[in-house]
Amino acid sequence: MTIIDINSKNNKIFMIKFLDPKTIELKKTKNELDEFVFNFLDSLEIFTDYVIISGYISILLGRPRSTDDVDILVPRMKKEKFKELHDDLIKKGFWFINSSNITDLFEILDEEDSIRIAVDSEISPNIELKFIKDEKDKETFKKKIKVNYENKQINISPIELQIAYKEQILQAPKDMEDALHLRLLFKDNIKEDKIIYYKQKWT
Repeated sequence: MTIIDINSKNNKIFMIKFLDPKTIELKKTKNELDEFVFNFLDSLEIFTDYVIISGYISILLGRPRSTDDVDILVPRMKKEKFKELHDDLIKKGFWFINSSNITDLFEILDEEDSIRIAVDSEISPNIELKFIKDEKDKETFKKKIKVNYENKQINISPIELQIAYKEQILQAPKDMEDALHLRLLFKDNIKEDKIIYYKQKWT
């Protein structure tokens, strides 16, 4: 399935193509938010696997809206590994909004909360990083799909799970619009029974 879409506001053209059920090929003009995410992932991928969830998925796949944060799930890691990630990000010009103390930051993560990371001296956009903590997170990570974009592979939540979560749990206007965007974009590829399954499972 191939989709060509022209954004009339800025005349950016992008192409989306499913190479297989777990791989999407994306071609579009990279924006500042994409650059921010790419730069962060360059460090993150050195130390851990990950999956991107929530609003940035729709934005990455062509929905013309902004966001203040990019939500990323990672498996639990030891404090020593987190320190290595922390130090690499600091070296590359990021800062940790919650605290400058590594122990404090790790405790936040370990207590199943999120930490926020942005480009030095800025607040937005930021990465909201959290450890995998429940069955939904585990399912998201286990069944993540890859987006091939600009010679990079980006791990994102499965589309059906993303739609179900936004329609059933979040339900804010922007989330419903995100879900609709994904439904229209992948109408020939998504499986409605999976969406129903996820909705019933996490209600």
